[in-house]
Amino acid sequence: MKWTPENKAEAARLWASGMNGAEIAAVVGAEPKELYGLARRNPTTFRPRGHGKNRVRKTAAAPQVEGPAPRPFKARFPDKAPGYDGVPHGRLTSCGCEFPLWGHHEDFNVATSLFCGAPRSRLGGPYCGFHAVAARGNGTPVERRALRDAIAVDAREAA
Repeated sequence: MKWTPENKAEAARLWASGMNGAEIAAVVGAEPKELYGLARRNPTTFRPRGHGKNRVRKTAAAPQVEGPAPRPFKARFPDKAPGYDGVPHGRLTSCGCEFPLWGHHEDFNVATSLFCGAPRSRLGGPYCGFHAVAARGNGTPVERRALRDAIAVDAREAA
């Protein structure tokens, strides 16, 4: 198709209003691939519209729907290993879990910050079996089963 200044202006106006490429192409009498080629060659006239939340929509804002309140975020792992309340940095032994018990938004304070202190697991490196999962992710089914067993053994030894 030969793009005339009138067709280009109409396509640019519809593009800015938020119509999709197939609809614009039908209005101006072109194929969608021709319209997208024109848009690629003229980025100042056909501004990128973005994706997701940034996309310009041709319709009005979606109506607000009443519904249940969103559930609060539930942490996947508790902060502390079962049976261990944490130890300060000065009392942490070389065989104790070094998992920090303060949030990522807090700064380390020697006087008040605690570490887990539970006995280290052979699978967890510097962490106990309980915190090894939090530090490394889920792992394979065999690894998850081994960590569950290690956590159960740690819990029995702590009791």
